[in-house]
Amino acid sequence: MAVSIFPLSAIGAGDIAVIRSQDLDPYNQAFAGFSESCASNVKQYTLGGNGASQQRMAQEISEAKPRLVLAIGLMAAKLAKEYLKDIPTLYIMVSNPKKYGLIGNNIAGITLNIPVEAQFKTYKTLVPGLKSIGVIYDANNSGEIIREAGSVAKKLGVQLVAVSVTSQKEVPEALRSMLGKVDAVWMVPDETVVTTDSFKYFLVTTLEKGVPFFAASDIFVEAGALAALTPDYTDVGRQGCQLATGFTDGQVSLAETGARPPRKINLSLNLKTARKIGLAIPKSVIESAKLVYQ
Repeated sequence: MAVSIFPLSAIGAGDIAVIRSQDLDPYNQAFAGFSESCASNVKQYTLGGNGASQQRMAQEISEAKPRLVLAIGLMAAKLAKEYLKDIPTLYIMVSNPKKYGLIGNNIAGITLNIPVEAQFKTYKTLVPGLKSIGVIYDANNSGEIIREAGSVAKKLGVQLVAVSVTSQKEVPEALRSMLGKVDAVWMVPDETVVTTDSFKYFLVTTLEKGVPFFAASDIFVEAGALAALTPDYTDVGRQGCQLATGFTDGQVSLAETGARPPRKINLSLNLKTARKIGLAIPKSVIESAKLVYQ
């Protein structure tokens, strides 16, 4: 179902309660995008304190009877799902919403998950002749995305070498087992796999072997990974405004909306890493990147 842009005046004062999981820059960027696009006076909340204080916050929101809750981040979305069941909820800045039960007739949103096909197509432009990609994952966290990746890889003529782990301790051996068999390593945002220690191991090992390392965040690219694709957080907020306006205007159903991917994606590159592994990145790709670390 396509999203149409509806008149911003459709949202009136007090129609939306905004809950931020934390006062973090990415969440603030998303809210700024929402605010600049939606001419709406909203009531803002930021989670904090203990469970009792959060329940009191939920009670206050429930009594205010907003037409819609905008939940920014996972904690806010889970709070709305648990305590504000009767109020339609639109979430943004959430990864893997299905894993946390953020599905239903009264809840929908925009995920942080970038479509695998968009990722793999970008990686193929970065690494000419890319034929195989290795990935480490926990099936309980990332089974769905790996199944999608398998289908996409086959479609694009790329072999996916996926190694499943159940604990962070298994990650080093899993990485060693695939090096020499793959043209690049892809890190998915998996809670079991992605830790400070494991990232350091990924980085050092792939640099030593001269293997391109595609990470899950531009922070990792700044630290030495070759590249990452990330959502444009401000545009996620704008996209959320379009859905919110459509919903309050009666043109968009949350049940039909489901979980949508971000529409604007930013590429970050580390050219120092590219030089270290002997990879020449096309000028056109460099020019298209949002962030380039020299």
